[in-house]
Amino acid sequence: MVKTKGLEMTRKNWESAIGGVPEKYKAGVQGADGVIEKAIAAESLYAERVQQAISAQSRVKGLQKTSTAEWKQKAVNKGASRIATGMNESKDKFARGMSEVISTIESVQISDRTADPMANVDNRVKPIVAALANLKR
Repeated sequence: MVKTKGLEMTRKNWESAIGGVPEKYKAGVQGADGVIEKAIAAESLYAERVQQAISAQSRVKGLQKTSTAEWKQKAVNKGASRIATGMNESKDKFARGMSEVISTIESVQISDRTADPMANVDNRVKPIVAALANLKR
């Protein structure tokens, strides 16, 4: 039989480490080099592993370990308290992304509105949708 520290000691060790994790995390991030370039170079491995996860139904198995009630509870109690901080820290990134979206929409030439609602969709809405879809590519 394999000897372990047991659940209680493992949990206590994990809990006692929580206070030091933020600084260790920051140090790890600061020490990382070429992260984006390495991720791009590993794209084929990523795709292979995603396909393996799909084949093994890993996502489904993970989802089956929880419930909608648990998801809601964590979203309300944990996620709600974090969302405003994340949004505040992302204001500049949001503005950069939205400036692309807004300039794309503003560059679209659309026809004048007509009495035919279907023609309006074809001639006014679809060109905007197409331009935004092309922006994502």
